[in-house]
Amino acid sequence: MNDRNLHIDKLIGTQDDFFAKAEPDFERSADDVLNNLMGKLDNKTSKTISRKLSFKLYAVAAILVILLAVGAIMRFYTVGIHSAAGEHLVFNLPDGSGISLNAQSSITYNPYWWWAKRELKLDGEAFFEVTKGEKFTVVSKLARTMVLGTSFNIFARKGKYLVDCYTGKVRVVSNKNKEVILTPSYSAEVQNDGNVLLKKFKDEKHGSGWMNRMFSFTSVPLLEVLKEVERQFDVKIEGDISPDLVYTGNFSANRNIEETLQLLCKPFGLEFQKVDDRVYRLK
Repeated sequence: MNDRNLHIDKLIGTQDDFFAKAEPDFERSADDVLNNLMGKLDNKTSKTISRKLSFKLYAVAAILVILLAVGAIMRFYTVGIHSAAGEHLVFNLPDGSGISLNAQSSITYNPYWWWAKRELKLDGEAFFEVTKGEKFTVVSKLARTMVLGTSFNIFARKGKYLVDCYTGKVRVVSNKNKEVILTPSYSAEVQNDGNVLLKKFKDEKHGSGWMNRMFSFTSVPLLEVLKEVERQFDVKIEGDISPDLVYTGNFSANRNIEETLQLLCKPFGLEFQKVDDRVYRLK
């Protein structure tokens, strides 16, 4: 075989190998080819769907975090209102219920949670005019008071808790779970042992005269009366006063401080001395 024929045979052999490699694989069925193609498409689609789902999950998680944060703010954010000595405050709660706050008294409540739970904390003395609606609760250290719509006065200071009901019904529950239901013209006083003493009063202004700066006392230790004078006039009263001295009477904070002290001291043979503009000493 000459060189020319040998070259032609090699060329033919190369072409045969090329067409053999280029020949379609008819041994695979149409279903196999289709499944292979769909598998590749499914793989790409699943990756796309996975990315979309991941984005949506992150978005949902972010929304949940924001909602939880807003909910926490609404639930735990509190507003405190405090009246200074010699100051009376009048204001409305979010539902329109009115409060008159006596001197040196304070309340705290959740304004953004008020629609779900009408509850506030009181330290001091306040008169309430509650609008009708869901249960309204006033919480203090010794007891809590619950109403649906009524007017009442609460005195809650340093171990003493007294509620006077004027309209509607009031339920008073001590921290020992002793309770009474008050109707108009009845008052409840929580005792040190947790029991609740029920009394009836005749004077329509009983317990609420302070809103007109009038203060009435029946067999009250003089020390407590002088504390009220300090609150109403923003003064300090010094001196050793016997805890056995008991006062029955009234005074008006519309008078000046010296007239008031003269009225209170005279029955006990006491005298007072002005130390400075805000301090008086009894002797």
